[in-house]
Amino acid sequence: MKRFFPFFLISTFIVVFLLFTGCSTDKENAKLSVKESLNTNYESLSSQMKDSTDFQQLSDYLTEWAKENGIDVKTSNDQYIVLAKPASEGFEDAQTFTVQCPINLGQAEEKNGDLETAAAVMALLYSSDSHGSLKAIFTLEKDGKPVGANALSDKYLKTDNFIVLNHEEEPALYNSIAASSEIIASQTLKRTSPQYTKAYKIQLTGTASKSPYKYRGDYPNAIKTIGDLLASCKSSSVLFELASFEGGEASDLYPKTAEAVIVLQENDVESFTKRFESSFEKVEEYYDDLEEPFEYTMTETKMPDQVISTKDTDNIVSLMYTIINGTYLKSDKGDVIAASNIGRVSTKKGQFKLQINAKSLENSILDEMRTIFKTTCGLCDIKYKEASSTALWYASEKTPLFSALSTSPKTTPGGTLENLDGSAFLAKKADLNMAVWSMNKKSAEKQLNTLMEYMKTFGPSEK
Repeated sequence: MKRFFPFFLISTFIVVFLLFTGCSTDKENAKLSVKESLNTNYESLSSQMKDSTDFQQLSDYLTEWAKENGIDVKTSNDQYIVLAKPASEGFEDAQTFTVQCPINLGQAEEKNGDLETAAAVMALLYSSDSHGSLKAIFTLEKDGKPVGANALSDKYLKTDNFIVLNHEEEPALYNSIAASSEIIASQTLKRTSPQYTKAYKIQLTGTASKSPYKYRGDYPNAIKTIGDLLASCKSSSVLFELASFEGGEASDLYPKTAEAVIVLQENDVESFTKRFESSFEKVEEYYDDLEEPFEYTMTETKMPDQVISTKDTDNIVSLMYTIINGTYLKSDKGDVIAASNIGRVSTKKGQFKLQINAKSLENSILDEMRTIFKTTCGLCDIKYKEASSTALWYASEKTPLFSALSTSPKTTPGGTLENLDGSAFLAKKADLNMAVWSMNKKSAEKQLNTLMEYMKTFGPSEK
């Protein structure tokens, strides 16, 4: 008994010790739930990128995160990063999946949403354990352009299923991206010496790099605003001469800045100023609602040596007043089917040039818009040219990928006027089996579970 009792105590101590240390180890190694992973990832990303707009910093962070979680880093740079997990055991012959999300770090409101989506993609990689080859691509979006998507190597589009994941206020599933047309209205200009005596610069500067299709009607179009001001003066017999009209950077973005230099008769300065003030008030209403800064000024400036001829000025002003800009057609439900944007104007090098982007979810409607643009230009003695076009993309909602993704939350696939990354990928691989899927913070967990369940269906148990 003397020998047995110490042995019993020691054995009991060892068992208790192993139980406690085992529990501790299990706790440390316990896998996070999808919801926990989403929250942890977002908190870490937000902290890491709080004061940064550098995609390389994000890429470096994701590289370290991937290594810590046993995820392969295929490539990493300052425009995109590709992470990958090999097929799970028994899923070697299963369908492959690639999920991509664009990230805009330059604009605060988009940055937060895009980091939420990035956190969801990370959670998908972390949580998935029954799948074929799985890749995740994070790409840079900057100044309204899909920089990373454009730079991405075509080899990363070789997959059975490709999902573009975006952030939106409400979850949505898109199986159609609008057809688009790039239109140029142009005219050779004649110039003459100014006849009037007071020169003014009219300038409107607002928020940069905003899509008129994503932020429909939220922002005033700077070029159209000044064009309408000039047209209202013309129709009210306020006499002016146009010396120059410049603005915008891309046809598919709201112009950040537009400016016109005009020469007035001295006795028309007061009338023009009143119309400018009325225009200012309308613009101010937009930006008060947006709570964003803007500058809209009318300032006296140096007298130009030459101005555009009266006839050419009349043609330009008439075109600016009548050209389609903004929503063109809505469905019975109120969804926008077709719209256009005046994105750039110039009167440099003896040429007037106006660049317009038009989009439609129906080919016949886009053809109709083309006809209207062409007719409007003709009536104003201005040349019309379609510089380029992009075909309508449509995928049947009955395809397996859309049937699966539309189940939870229950969503009816629809069309979107714009998806920059999706269009960039389709330009590289027209037959890409792609879905555009939007989520928010509340819907992300449910949507990820839907996708993971779908990936499981390609495993051995389903054969």
